[in-house]
Amino acid sequence: MRSPVSIKRLFRKEPVVSTVVTAGTVNILLGMLEGQAMLAFLGVLVVSGTIAARGWQKYGRLEVQIPERTPIRYLPEETSRPPMPIIGLSSRRDSEPD
Repeated sequence: MRSPVSIKRLFRKEPVVSTVVTAGTVNILLGMLEGQAMLAFLGVLVVSGTIAARGWQKYGRLEVQIPERTPIRYLPEETSRPPMPIIGLSSRRDSEPD
């Protein structure tokens, strides 16, 4: 029987998360086999924290709708002065002697 998400696909899709979960699982197994409760507990913390963080990153963030405020303008939209003339550099170069 084949599971819907294969281990190879999971490692390709999420390599960092899969590696951390694998390391935590190895800590759990070694801690249980060697009678080291602290190592097993550390493994449980690592695995559960990684899965929780990934779930929060993927599904937990809600988009907050922030209403746009109208900017406060201290200067008028348009100026009463006429626009300045555009000065080109080509006319200045043509008038210089060689």
